[in-house]
Amino acid sequence: MKVLVVNNNTAHMKNLLGALEGHEVEIQNYLPGINFHTDGKDVIVLSGGGGEGLEVNDNYKPGHPWYQDEMNLVRTATKPVVGICMGFEVMVRAFGGKVTGIGQLIQGFNKVEVSDFAYPLVGEKNLEQFESHSWRVKEEDVPEQFQKLAKSDIGVEIIKYNNLIATQFHPEKGGTLKLQDLLDIVVAA
Repeated sequence: MKVLVVNNNTAHMKNLLGALEGHEVEIQNYLPGINFHTDGKDVIVLSGGGGEGLEVNDNYKPGHPWYQDEMNLVRTATKPVVGICMGFEVMVRAFGGKVTGIGQLIQGFNKVEVSDFAYPLVGEKNLEQFESHSWRVKEEDVPEQFQKLAKSDIGVEIIKYNNLIATQFHPEKGGTLKLQDLLDIVVAA
């Protein structure tokens, strides 16, 4: 599979590349104004961020959020897209959802509960996944187009809409649900 990774300054690139081993991967480092190399790719992966403070609410210039180009990519995607952590937050914002600060860094493995209707898709009811973020999306803040596939005590953890799927957690860092599982789900959509 040919994969475009949009690097949002992730601290987990080594893990991400390991999780994508066996695939043909191109990495593009995100900056406003980027021309995404989507031609010939089978799937797009939006990485997590690096805690550099350039979250989805920060402006690049007046009226232009830092990740506006990435939000436009998500809204107009004709290829499957997998969002991880920051990519999840970008996807939520792209469709008018709300991302809120937690007030602290959540880091480590956390329990994630898969909804009953999503169980056949995900294949597990209870997940143990690695989290590393200080933002969250509450259930009421998920855009109406998205199915909420899983949640934790922090907030919504997996969302899906057509050929888009995203996780607040980091499947590339290990856990029950692997990045390859997400690729398989979204490519089959």
